[in-house]
Amino acid sequence: MTNVSNLPAIDAIADNDLFYVRDASDPTTPDKKATGAQLRPSGAKITNLIRYQANITIPTMAAGVEADATLSIAGAGVNDNVVFNLAAAIPTNIAILGVVVTATDTVKVRFRNTHASNSFSTADVACVLLVIRHTA
Repeated sequence: MTNVSNLPAIDAIADNDLFYVRDASDPTTPDKKATGAQLRPSGAKITNLIRYQANITIPTMAAGVEADATLSIAGAGVNDNVVFNLAAAIPTNIAILGVVVTATDTVKVRFRNTHASNSFSTADVACVLLVIRHTA
């Protein structure tokens, strides 16, 4: 019989790797197998996460106007997904319209001044951002 603790480890689990499973729900025939693909949910596999925490400068905007702010985030790439949140209260009449990686290491955040008549003066606000890279 093979001593599992004496076997070499692998670097990564492939979809077609097999694992021994003792199926406690089937006491008559408990010996089963599972593939690497069965151990993770179907869909994209996350391959890289980048967390960024700093301040973002919301630009000055006239009433009803949109403007962009950019962040330099090493490792961010075009087609990565981005989750963006302010780590402080959202300034009055400011909406966050979208966040996108526009070029390598560059993330753009679009803001809008939703007030009908008052302009917004620039403000530095703490933010947290998560860049997520995946493969199919």
